Amino acid sequence: MARDIKHMKKDLMARLEDDLNGLIQIALDELATPEVSPVLTGFFASSWKASTSRPRARDEREDFNPWDKIETVTMPNGYVKLAAGSQPIIQPRHGVPRFKLNQAVFIGNTAKYASDALASPKNKIPTYIQGELRDLVKYVFGDKGAPTRIRVASGQGQGGRGLFNLLGADRKYVSYEVPGETP
Repeated sequence: MARDIKHMKKDLMARLEDDLNGLIQIALDELATPEVSPVLTGFFASSWKASTSRPRARDEREDFNPWDKIETVTMPNGYVKLAAGSQPIIQPRHGVPRFKLNQAVFIGNTAKYASDALASPKNKIPTYIQGELRDLVKYVFGDKGAPTRIRVASGQGQGGRGLFNLLGADRKYVSYEVPGETP
């Protein structure tokens, strides 16, 4: 049975909200793959989180099972690789909250070394954000884009300008992009 027209706005808003949350879930699922995220142990790819504020990169791999059992070897040149017999494990660690249309959405990574991982040549995240994710936003919401700004951690910045200069010229940080906007 069809609902009364007086429910149309509420129904449309609920549908947009469902679409927004579905889009965020798809983005998190795709970021948690070796095709998009750099993978050594799998901890970074497993540490994507969506929130209304920037997720903090504080989690040490050694503090979380099963990644604490994965052995790595540091080569004389500083390059880190998996020890013989070790395999990466990708298991998303964070639940996904439900977002409302008027909320800012940040998709970031909680691995302490996130800024270094985002500087890796294996990082395909900017290409994913400005390609597949941008196209998905357009498909779901049309040319006007998402009804709220979605910001995704995409690379490493260093130093700063203005107030951020207080952090020091050598300080590394995670930079964010909005799908469809020029970074």
